[in-house]
Formats: sequence, structure tokens, C-alpha cells
Amino acid sequence: MSTRRPGKPQASRQRALPAPPKKSAPSKKSAPVSVPAPMAGVDPRVALGVGLVGSIAALAATSVVAGIELERRVFNQTQRGHGGSGEPFFSLRSPGPEVITPDGLRMHVEVDEIDAYPRTDGRTGAYAGVTLVFVHGYVLSLDCFHFQRAHFRGLAKLVLYDQRSHGKTGRSPAEHCRVPQLARDLAQIIEATTTPEEKVVLIGHSMGGMTIQELAKQRPEWFGDKVTGVGLICTSPGNMTANPFLKRVPGPMFLRLADSVLSVLNRVPGLVDKTLNTPTDLSWLTTKRLAFGSDVPPDYVEFMSEMIGRTGIEVVNDYWPAIREFEGEPAFPALNRVEATVIGGVDDHILSIAHSDRIVQLLPGADYHRIEDGGHMTQIEHHQEVNEALEAMVARTLRPAARSLTG
Repeated sequence: MSTRRPGKPQASRQRALPAPPKKSAPSKKSAPVSVPAPMAGVDPRVALGVGLVGSIAALAATSVVAGIELERRVFNQTQRGHGGSGEPFFSLRSPGPEVITPDGLRMHVEVDEIDAYPRTDGRTGAYAGVTLVFVHGYVLSLDCFHFQRAHFRGLAKLVLYDQRSHGKTGRSPAEHCRVPQLARDLAQIIEATTTPEEKVVLIGHSMGGMTIQELAKQRPEWFGDKVTGVGLICTSPGNMTANPFLKRVPGPMFLRLADSVLSVLNRVPGLVDKTLNTPTDLSWLTTKRLAFGSDVPPDYVEFMSEMIGRTGIEVVNDYWPAIREFEGEPAFPALNRVEATVIGGVDDHILSIAHSDRIVQLLPGADYHRIEDGGHMTQIEHHQEVNEALEAMVARTLRPAARSLTG
């Protein structure tokens, strides 16, 4: 049974879960092991914490780098510095209100007002009826939405912020680095940046998507009223033992490996942080493999490396229990009351596509995009397709009686 929305383009967009792969001539995509060999013994946060952070250090400190080491030997030293996109990463900035949490943390918030960014295409204020709030993921910052920010500037009011202990937001006590607290932070930021009458669309990547789910559990009355749409990008509904992080690595095994690796790395945080901030071919290739599912311009990888390098291993360790214990499925009765778009990367090496598949089972009315060659940072890697999907969802929220409320 198809669940496609009538009249929508069919390319690269799937609403129903995929049929089992054919067993004929395996292609590169259908190969049984698509996770790079060095990651076979490393965890998810050891993949996005110890992958996009700690695994670089872990890989450099252990002997499991044979696969990447072979690639490194034939790696052209000039590749990293040439053929870049010329994209002005880290350059999009705006002022924002002062937001101080009840535990005294100063949150870094930026607001792009519509009139501050008039467009030259005649579309200024096209979505003035809604405010878009972007929620970033683990070991990243608000800059991970660079392409979405550039796309939506002048179309709608935008709110971006750095989660606690990330980016320019202050360091949080470890005991507050939990998803329920992140959801309370998000609620406070929404209240500080919008009027009671303003409608909001929430867009979250990875841990940011978990934050949105937790908000739906804490404030279910907002969904279908204050919140009219959600975009969930490469995220998870929780139940980490059932949903694998990396392909072919069972959830329970993953969790045990994560606990062990993070425990070791946390004993030498200074050494790990120094390793992360020392550019090498190995760290560059590891970041590329973990973040992206296809070849991207070298400056995309440098952008990711710099973002990740700003997060210390102690912060990675602080957040590990938050992701380990997260359970988002109780949020879905509320989430089913709003317009939704789910985006997953088929070649995501951090949170496997199984997590997005599970979300769509819980959110059957969502517009689902399984992006081929998409890695965990698909909003950077395939930003045009992601932007189109998100804009279509935003447009739907502004239609009269856009969705019948259920649940």
C-alpha cells in the first residue's frame, strides 16, 4: 500500500518502507558491509561522539585503522585543500535574545528576522505565518544548519541556538546533560523568541530530533496548536538496544562498546582533545567516512572537523547517558497531530536508516525521504533535497485546516 502524497515528485522520495533488496548482483550500496572497517569496533557516540569526535582519537590510539590507513597511503595530499565549494561556512550570524536557564546557563540564541534579510527573488516573507526553530545534534552547533539557514532566510523568521555545552552556549553540569533538560531548554527558547500567537515548526537533526520528541512528551498540548510541523533528520525514536546504530552491529553490542571506549577516553581528555584538534589525513578521512555517504567537496569535511573539534571529550562523555537512555516513542501521539517530514540517509554510519524507518512506522502520515548516498550529515551533503523537503512541509502547515488532529 502506497502512502505517497498525491501529486508529489517521485524521485528520491519514499513514504512506504522499502521492499527487501534483490539478491542478484550486489551493488556497492547493497554490499553486506557498508560500514568502514575501523568503525566495526566503535560506538555511535563513539560514532558521533567517539566517531565524529572520540573515534578519531580512538582510531588513532588503537590498531583498528588498517582500512583507512591503506586509503591514507594513496590519499592525494592536495585533495584536502583544493576543489572546495567556496561556501562561506561559519559566516551566517544574527543577534538574539539573552536566555538564561533556571540553572544559570547562558544559552547562545540567534534570530533571523524576515525584514533583516530581504530576498531578491520576490519571495520575501513567503512563510511569514510561521517561525522555524532549528535544533542541532550531538557534538555539533547551530552552524550544522548552514544550508537550511541560507535557504530560508527572508522566507520566514528563523531561530537557531547552541544546545547546552555545545557551540557558544556555556558548559552545563553533567547531570543536566539529559534529553529531558534539553527539551526544557527548547521550550524556554521558544517562549523567549515567539509571541503566544506565533506558530512554530521544529526542525531537529540527530539529538535535536530527540529533543523535539521529548518536548512533545512534556508539552503535548503545544502540538497541533503552537507547533504545527516537525522535521526529523537522521534521528532516532530511542530503544537503542532494538535499533542498531551502525549497520550489522547489534544495539546491545554497540552499547557495551560505547561504555568501554568512552571510559578509556575520558581518562585522558587532554590527549584526546589535542588529537581531535590536530589535523591529519587519518582524522580527515575518518570524519568524511562517518559524516557523509558520498564524495563531498573537501571544505565540507573541514567544516565538520572544525565543528566537532570544538566539543571536548568530557562533553561527549557527559551526553552519552542521555542518548543511551532516550525513549521517544511515547511522543508520537502528539507528533501525529502535526505536519511531519522524516529524512534519513541510507548510508548513515552513525544512526542507521533503521531508526528513520521506525519513526515512519510510528508517524505513518509523515512525508518520508530516504536519501541514497546520504550520510549522517545529509542536511549538508544533500542540502538541496533536504531544503525542498522541509519547505514543502512548511508550506503545508500554512494551508487552511492543513491536517486533521488525531491522537
